[in-house]
Amino acid sequence: MAHTGLLGSKQAVVPDVLASGTHEERVVTTFNIQRLAGLFGLGAAVLALGTSTVAHEIPMPDPADYQGKKIVEIDVPDSEIVQMLLDEGLRSLSCTPVEGPSPWLLDEEGLTLIEGLGLTHRDIVADLPKFTAQQNQERVAIRQQRGLDFYADFRTLDEFNAKLDEFETSYPDLVTPIVIGTSHEGRQIRGVVIRSGEDNGRPAVLFNGCQHAREWISPMTTIYIADTLLSQYAVNPAIAARLQQVEVIVIPVVNPDGYVFTYASGGDRYWRKNRRDNSGSCEGVDLNRNWGSDWNGGQSTSNDPCSDVYVGPASMSEPEVDALAVYCQNHGNIRAQVDFHAFSELILEPRGYTTTPPPDYDELNSLGIDMSQAIQSVYGQNYTAGNPCNILYCASGTLIDWPYDTYGSLSYCIELRPSSGGIGGFAPPPSEIRPCAEENFEAVLVMIDHVLNTMSIDIPGGAPSVVSNADSTTFSVQISNDGEEPIPGTARLHYRSSGGAFTETALDWLGGANYQATLPAFDCGSNPEFFLSVQGNAGGEARLPVAAPTEVFEAIVISDQEIVFDDNGETDLGWTTSGSAVDGPWDLGVPAGGGDRGDPPADADGSGSCWLTDNVDGNSDVDDGQVILTSPILDTSDGGFTLAYWRWFSNVAGGAPNEDVFTVQASDDNGASWITLEVVGPTGQEAAGGWYRVEFQLDDVTGLDPSSTFRVRFIAEDINSGSVVEAGVDGVLLSKSECVDDEDCPGDVAGDDGVVNVEDVLALLAAFGGTDPDFDIDGNGTVDVNDILIVIASWGEC
Repeated sequence: MAHTGLLGSKQAVVPDVLASGTHEERVVTTFNIQRLAGLFGLGAAVLALGTSTVAHEIPMPDPADYQGKKIVEIDVPDSEIVQMLLDEGLRSLSCTPVEGPSPWLLDEEGLTLIEGLGLTHRDIVADLPKFTAQQNQERVAIRQQRGLDFYADFRTLDEFNAKLDEFETSYPDLVTPIVIGTSHEGRQIRGVVIRSGEDNGRPAVLFNGCQHAREWISPMTTIYIADTLLSQYAVNPAIAARLQQVEVIVIPVVNPDGYVFTYASGGDRYWRKNRRDNSGSCEGVDLNRNWGSDWNGGQSTSNDPCSDVYVGPASMSEPEVDALAVYCQNHGNIRAQVDFHAFSELILEPRGYTTTPPPDYDELNSLGIDMSQAIQSVYGQNYTAGNPCNILYCASGTLIDWPYDTYGSLSYCIELRPSSGGIGGFAPPPSEIRPCAEENFEAVLVMIDHVLNTMSIDIPGGAPSVVSNADSTTFSVQISNDGEEPIPGTARLHYRSSGGAFTETALDWLGGANYQATLPAFDCGSNPEFFLSVQGNAGGEARLPVAAPTEVFEAIVISDQEIVFDDNGETDLGWTTSGSAVDGPWDLGVPAGGGDRGDPPADADGSGSCWLTDNVDGNSDVDDGQVILTSPILDTSDGGFTLAYWRWFSNVAGGAPNEDVFTVQASDDNGASWITLEVVGPTGQEAAGGWYRVEFQLDDVTGLDPSSTFRVRFIAEDINSGSVVEAGVDGVLLSKSECVDDEDCPGDVAGDDGVVNVEDVLALLAAFGGTDPDFDIDGNGTVDVNDILIVIASWGEC
């Protein structure tokens, strides 16, 4: 029967696909906008919409269902009062009700109760029907736009299913539709498998959303992941390379019954659980307390069917949980997965029910930090990574732990936007959908790349960015077993120049995981590119960069380089520190912050140490002023010098984020005056953490002259209260180089001294019969008589 609320609702029939393939006619309230405007004073903007037929096509929560209700922040003094409020039927809108200030959904009786108890409280949403109507108004206006972006508004279950159908139709070579099971009320739990090529036992990653019905931004994010992978496959070679090696499984809505209920007239926009009939006055089980790892373990759980964290009658009792569990176990090769939730901007790692680190803690935490940094690089949002007990609360029976405990998957829960509750906690505005999805897509790519690297390749000192036109360039490589044993003799360096075909050469094994790679000499201006690879004994292959050869390392070619200053941060080469800040001075050392609160988790150039603002773990950063790091006096009087450095700046945490800057300045008069080279921040990707390498051609800097008293300084500042400011500097290099090919003097093979003489003959004779490219002048692959004749023909000064 249709529910007719106090607002005078209208009815629209919206099809809902069932497991049988038939359609259930369900009644959805589409409110009378004119009457809402009159009741709540929404004004001409709403009245102008009239009784648009668009409204009839958009299922929305019915404001009448919230008559007399409000959202109130209550400061609950202890856990006993928390439990008493729950026993009295008050509804917490926190993920788990705990002591301290948090939002609660109250009616008039609930308000009377907390006032009688003398609990401190304040209104967050004083008039919930009006607030709901305003949110509906915003969504109606969005839906009336031409060429509507799918991610401009929250979508219904039917719309998600239609989008999955569209994927199958538009990308038949990439998409396999799946139905993993059905819900309590018979709705299909649908998803897609995305891969390029045949199912060949490749590793898989899984992304699911909407275990909790009210977290609407979760399924929007998961379906965006599928959408972007598919749409980018034909135009982004890096995405195509990944999908040729990995299988991606996306299940947007695990809890379809609960999700439909959040839209239904007579339903509940803030409903969390599924819709199990508990044979009483309260329905539903919290799916994310029903999983078999530490089920009913007492951490943020309840045996009360009326509780939002009701664990259910038995472990894995719910058909939605069972469907996902059976699918994952039958698949057999899911290496990593993310269960998307909202809200808090967190990346939660196993195990969620204890602070005892799991066996794979280092890998789990490192990947969590890497995903956090990837998210931060998009819009500056700081998703804290760590153990749930430490950064949120402990919880038993969750999907973080069951895959890890059952089949060893690297499993996470990502709590999406917003960072805190208030009005937008579980009901953020539609404008948050796309940025939230875009930033989390970058975390997805990081996870995929991690899974693909069953063997890890690392360049401890960093890939060379400069190579010679006369001599070979060597660099250290480490190859490790991360689940698959590298096959001896298969480690390769692939290089090319001028965009030609790649040449492949073996790495020299130095013992253990250590190798040496050797790049040959290149012609000036030839733009060398290179990558590394190794084969594994289980048929896998690791590459660095992961998406090679689409993504490669690049280098410039030089013939001569004069280095005035080369500081890798291992020792203090004469820097001075100063500034007015009360905290956060520059320190030289190995990063100790662990990658949280804006700190870099490691140095930039791989040497281990660097300059950092207050290098301690925890709540310490630049406060109330500037901290300045100034170089020693350096000589650039000859001109033609390049200044290069790595920098880190994070200004996205705390109570006043994105308000401070990081400044780099240079002086040609020993610091009597300064010229600004760059200002980083207060907003943007490079103000959100991450190491960035920057170069300046000093001759091109206006107002800066060659000088014997050159200095450079780095300034991190905290001018506005409440912000968390962290900075780092590493790999400072002052040098000048040129590249002149020695084409007019091919016989000068010994010392490149501009003279062909007996030293060149003796050097060539020592290499005679070999393949050393430095002495194979004619390039025929062998040092032979032809090369001697070239030396004789070019005898004397060049």
